[in-house]
Amino acid sequence: MYLKYCSLLLIFNHNFAKSFGIFDVRNTFNHLNLELSSQVAFIGGDINTRWIEQNLDHFDPKERRKWNMRYFEGLNFWKLGGPIYLFLGGESAASSGWIYTGIMYDLAKETHGAMFVSEHRYYGQSKPLNTTDVNNFKYLSSRQALADNAKLLKSIKLLPIFKNSKVVVIGGSYSGNLAAWMRLKYPDLVDAAIASSGPVLAKTDFYEYLEKVNDNYEQYGGTGCLDNIRNIFARYDKLLQSSDGIEQLKKEENICNECDMTVSENQQLFFVSKADDFMYNSQYGTTDTIEDHCKNFNRTLIVLKTYQNVSKPNFWSVRTGCYCYDFNAMIEEFRAEENDWILAWVYQTCTEFGYFQTTTSKSQPFTDNIRLDFYTKMCTALYGAEFDEKRVDAGVKRTNEMYGGLKPNVTNVVFSNGDLDPWSTLSVLEDLSYKAPAVVIPRASHCRDLFSNIKGDSEELREARKHIRYLIKNWIGAGDYLSM
Repeated sequence: MYLKYCSLLLIFNHNFAKSFGIFDVRNTFNHLNLELSSQVAFIGGDINTRWIEQNLDHFDPKERRKWNMRYFEGLNFWKLGGPIYLFLGGESAASSGWIYTGIMYDLAKETHGAMFVSEHRYYGQSKPLNTTDVNNFKYLSSRQALADNAKLLKSIKLLPIFKNSKVVVIGGSYSGNLAAWMRLKYPDLVDAAIASSGPVLAKTDFYEYLEKVNDNYEQYGGTGCLDNIRNIFARYDKLLQSSDGIEQLKKEENICNECDMTVSENQQLFFVSKADDFMYNSQYGTTDTIEDHCKNFNRTLIVLKTYQNVSKPNFWSVRTGCYCYDFNAMIEEFRAEENDWILAWVYQTCTEFGYFQTTTSKSQPFTDNIRLDFYTKMCTALYGAEFDEKRVDAGVKRTNEMYGGLKPNVTNVVFSNGDLDPWSTLSVLEDLSYKAPAVVIPRASHCRDLFSNIKGDSEELREARKHIRYLIKNWIGAGDYLSM
């Protein structure tokens, strides 16, 4: 495998999903599920896997085709009159682990709630159509996904035992967007929402991502760290400007001889790969991992003390024992059937969100070698010539008009973010109103509030989780919430 991909939330947010920092910097939702599994001591018990029939197109009455969406159900704490909690699926397979631990689990335990986890269309086992044909992605959108979840909730509420139950939706990263937008679009169905690390502002050129990485390494990396990063990347840039320099770089970086590093897209892929560790540590790390990274620049891959199983760095060629940064090979890898979740998420970025993490800004140390055209060429290469920058911009504009960008007209939604997280720059960081507050957690990274408390969590993170649970219980009138 020549490439290990992470996610575009996301950028696209470890093995093939470790890092392809070009969209989400790694599959954010998959990353959350993996981390969740490391915190679950026991998987089993009272969890039901269920299926619900969905419309292929909720908005075209002439389209009569149906498909089956997977979801999980956990009634471990359920008592009559308790609320319904729905953890919304995002850009990977859904995980039943959210029924065993995390903020939904904690809330359900405190309020005798029923727990559900939905799976997003086109991910995991919830495939409306064959995903090897890119033309079938026309039914993949956030709007259709919201309607899927609305139908699921309506079907649950039809059951007599849930008739009077309040409904809370929860999501992180892209699915954090969905949580806020469920409350926006279906306010009569959804009573409250937790939107964790949700980049609700769609943006084609997401240069702010690397600006935040810059700020994190400047603040927590120690003396001279940022200058060292800038010098290293400037040297890469200089070497790539001449044939002698490219030969030197190939020797130093063990790049395959057959890899054509005069190709602009291949050069940009190299810079994406080299920037990825810095992006990863900002998105998922701590101030300590950033400091440690600065002390160990010569390490090929920084692996956080988690669950990752990384055998070789990105772009490793088993056959030749060297690295090859090949844009066209990457495109073909994305088209492979086992990587259809990547094809699906990239499609969403090309048609709805952008989120293209570039080096457009000068306030970052990675030179100007990750450009917008790198991403738009990916869109056209994967889906056709019509998926160009103009179409991306139109999709971004439509998304922000549909949902309100940074000012969605919602109540009973809490927007939570870690202040290390580069995705926070596209999220709600100040209260929209008394009933749409923002919670910014010092020195926390992406979606940290969605997990249950564990040893080593900061007091600020623990208090943020407690406050979020208080808000939800207050909004749905669940029990003695004033006692916390």
